[in-house]
Amino acid sequence: MTLDATELGYYLNLSFDARGGSPRYALNHLGIETTPFADGHLVIAALEGYPAHGAGIERGDVILTLNGRAFAPVLSLNPEAMALRFFPLTEAVDLLVRRDRDTQTLAATPVFESLYDSYRTATSNSVLSFAAGNKIIGYLRCWALSRSTDDLATFRRLVDSLSETDGLVLDLRNSHGYLDPLHIDLFRATRSDLLTLSEPAITSPLGDKAPSVAGLLPLRERDDSLRAYRRPIAILIDSSTQGPAELLAYQLGKLARVTTVGTATPGRLGRYTSSREDGSNGERVLHYAPNPALVDGRKFEGVGITPKRVIAYPHEQVSRADPQFQAAVNGLMGVV
Repeated sequence: MTLDATELGYYLNLSFDARGGSPRYALNHLGIETTPFADGHLVIAALEGYPAHGAGIERGDVILTLNGRAFAPVLSLNPEAMALRFFPLTEAVDLLVRRDRDTQTLAATPVFESLYDSYRTATSNSVLSFAAGNKIIGYLRCWALSRSTDDLATFRRLVDSLSETDGLVLDLRNSHGYLDPLHIDLFRATRSDLLTLSEPAITSPLGDKAPSVAGLLPLRERDDSLRAYRRPIAILIDSSTQGPAELLAYQLGKLARVTTVGTATPGRLGRYTSSREDGSNGERVLHYAPNPALVDGRKFEGVGITPKRVIAYPHEQVSRADPQFQAAVNGLMGVV
């Protein structure tokens, strides 16, 4: 599996994997993830508080053109991206968008910032609480899981702000980043059954050593001042839930008061790397390196987890209803 510099995922991985002074490139974007679809690009996620979301674009919409030209997720807004040169745009763009059989033109002004910053901000923007019957349900979408001290403090405040809700929907779809024990501790009062990560017992036929599991979940002492969220939780997962988010869903899923809703995760603990700057045709390419780490003694790469409640939500579904979210709320209402 590879990613090239025409794909938004390329820059997502560069942003979240940046280490030791590596740049997190700021680029023009609308706050959406898309995939090629028929005569356009299908929106599979829209970040709360970002231009596309503000313009009314939602998952299931198809972007046909941008300023009258075929839409390309990166190059339409960053024509020199292949050379890693980015310049801020200050004017709104016109997007021709199809929803079901209807088309409309929507205007949005791109933001110019790194995807790492955008996904962290969208996480904060996602928090809400709402009435369901005579109960209050909280919602938090973890677009970004970060280990930075500031981000962990922010995540703690976000969870604390929902502490009085009767149940919580934790959305791990399209989540990126790195898992820290604090992410687990905020929902669990004990680490008595904390997942274990280990190397496979055997090496490959070529004798290559298995990639290290160090970094998947660095150990830290539990903060005794933490007040874990102790009420029922419904976790939303699907094929976009990968790596750290999968491990978080897996670990929290051990609790009787937690249910997982959605579709199976892919089991992707590896990371994208580039062994050389350019691909075989001169383009910039990232290559996915699987991680065969055992989770609680079992293979996880390529296996992932299957939710307790399987609810499909095809990306091309154009209804404004989110059946996975609705199933999560209904499940919570049955137990709170």
